[in-house]
Amino acid sequence: MKYIVLISSIFLFASCILFANQKNVRYKVYKIELVNSYYVIYCERGNQKYKIVSKKNNDKSKNRKSKKISVGQLYDFVLNPYHPDAKDNNPLTNSSTAPYVIRCYMFTDTKICEEEGIKLYTTRNLIDLYYVK
Repeated sequence: MKYIVLISSIFLFASCILFANQKNVRYKVYKIELVNSYYVIYCERGNQKYKIVSKKNNDKSKNRKSKKISVGQLYDFVLNPYHPDAKDNNPLTNSSTAPYVIRCYMFTDTKICEEEGIKLYTTRNLIDLYYVK
């Protein structure tokens, strides 16, 4: 019984440490583009690059308390892979049968494509170009 409590305590402690480390994932923004009504934010962490899509918001009054992101700065983004066609049964475009195909997606009126080695992501930390914790 003592061993079960000890092992459970160690597992719980290790889980808390891993969860705490995930919160401090910082990405460096190296480029920002405006494509029609969407911002494409390019960022990197280590050797990995990411492409974040954020809808342009013309109502700036909601963003007064938030800080606008800028190139060269680090941010704690929580990234979500963009997969609109998760139930794609086409063997030519399905990600499990064609993992190296560069895909393009439609965001309302805007076509945004992945790039070689850079997948698309969204994040709840951005409204327009404003960072929200």
